[in-house]
Amino acid sequence: QFRRALVGERWTAWMHLVRRLIDVQLSDQPDSTQWKLVRNGVFTVKSFYMDLVN
Repeated sequence: QFRRALVGERWTAWMHLVRRLIDVQLSDQPDSTQWKLVRNGVFTVKSFYMDLVN
């Protein structure tokens, strides 16, 4: 059996993961992606580059 105690950095990492997942809402709808750096939600290399340099 493979188990490790959640102490120290492992506990901190676990709590960070839990905080990120607590607001996730699951549904029966198909998955979709949206690029939040631009209004139309479509990824482009230009939009990524512009975000990096600004």
